Amino acid sequence: MGSATFHKMDALCVQMMSPEIGLPVKGQKYFRTFVPASFTGTELIEWLISNLLDVDQAEALHLANQLCIFGYVFPVFEATAPIKEDNCLFRLQIPYFWPSHNLQPDNVEYAIFLSKRLLRNEEKHGLVEHEAESYQRLRELLGHMWDFIQSQAEMQLKMFKEKKKADKVVFDSQEKAYWRIHRPPPGTASCIEERYGKQEKKVKKKGSKDYQREIERLKQILKIKPWLKSAKSLETLVSWCDQFANYDPMLSPPRDPANPWVVDDPMLWQLNADNVEVPTEKRVLRWGFSIQELIKDPIGRQVLESFLESEFSQENIKFWQAVQDLKYSPSSEVSRKVEAIYNEFLVSGAPCQVNVDSQTLESVNKSMHEESIPLRYCFSQAEEHIFILMSKDSYPRFARSEIYRNMLAAAQQQGSKKLGWSSFLFNHGPLKKGQPARTSPQSFYKNKEEGSMGRLLTADFQTTTKRAITDTNDLPVIVQSKSSPTFLVASGPSDTVEPSSSVDLDLSAK
Repeated sequence: MGSATFHKMDALCVQMMSPEIGLPVKGQKYFRTFVPASFTGTELIEWLISNLLDVDQAEALHLANQLCIFGYVFPVFEATAPIKEDNCLFRLQIPYFWPSHNLQPDNVEYAIFLSKRLLRNEEKHGLVEHEAESYQRLRELLGHMWDFIQSQAEMQLKMFKEKKKADKVVFDSQEKAYWRIHRPPPGTASCIEERYGKQEKKVKKKGSKDYQREIERLKQILKIKPWLKSAKSLETLVSWCDQFANYDPMLSPPRDPANPWVVDDPMLWQLNADNVEVPTEKRVLRWGFSIQELIKDPIGRQVLESFLESEFSQENIKFWQAVQDLKYSPSSEVSRKVEAIYNEFLVSGAPCQVNVDSQTLESVNKSMHEESIPLRYCFSQAEEHIFILMSKDSYPRFARSEIYRNMLAAAQQQGSKKLGWSSFLFNHGPLKKGQPARTSPQSFYKNKEEGSMGRLLTADFQTTTKRAITDTNDLPVIVQSKSSPTFLVASGPSDTVEPSSSVDLDLSAK
């Protein structure tokens, strides 16, 4: 409700209170009870018709009820009685309690009002249920100033007792009517509450910066190809949903352990925690969907970092992790971390220099000194470049690597043995008694040629790896001979192991 409407209602009520042309407010009898300063509904409607231009009986009745809803007029006996053309008695509210003068009263005023009620006769002025609950809630909320509230209530009650009996009755009803509007009972709508409607947008004149932002937005739209047909988009969405349906506990309820949202058993959450020794099979299989699924998993990031470290290209994932940490760092540490990241990964001759082109490096240098771009996002273009590089180069090699296959084997064996996932990265399973210790990732390969995953596999095995990773029946079997420290590769789980397909590895203990 706008302030202009309240001003119109105020002017109308001032006219009603006028001693010359106002309403005939007087004391009236109601079933042997004398009611001071009151008028009937019929008198109010007749006054509106006679004093307002072009107002018929229906409009006058509607206007009278609006005045009652907003608290300018209130019934004497029934709190929710509508105004009709009858002899029900009503009173005018004093200007101090008009909505335009005090639209949003605070809790301190309400607490003083309730405290005054408790200091008076309980039979006549006792609190109803919702008022008693509000009193207890306010006492907890305003406990630090409750002594002040009690003293104010006692002082106001002392001044109230000095009034005449008729004035006491009128003021008491006016105060109760005011709080019925501003603190209505539960389930009662209040017209004073703000409506969260749609606000009108103010037309703002566009400047050069606005047009520049519009150009950048259109460039981004061209980059993501918004003209993709809806049929193709729906096909992609359905394909994505079909792919992830088996991994959603709500769409495909797991049997053991059960869905914790359905049964009271949090075992599924515990098995998929960030610090588990062995991730579940479904969790590892999701790493094969995309690089996004891999790096959002903490264990997946560690496995990818170990794989890149074995190939001496871990600087990309380290740079990406450093930029992610920078985005969520406190403002006091942003400048220090930006300088550290630039010196470690981007400067010429850096210890972990990443492979970015000159145009990207120039854009990073410009963003670091440009005030319009927040400092924590100055590496965004380099981060995007490195992420695309990892998704096109490192991730496909990881999905075909021995490390990923060993992780999948570890996840499939977690029901029988409690084996840490890190022992499967380079060791091909647990060690047996009398078996020499295996090497660390740094000395796993003798040279760069042996570091290629494709050279560890035979022609038959390379054909097998082209199949889906999730088809565990076609996984190759890697065994170690008791007499020789060589790994023998078989093309299937039931095939005979051929010594000719063995690959010698450096098994010197570190």
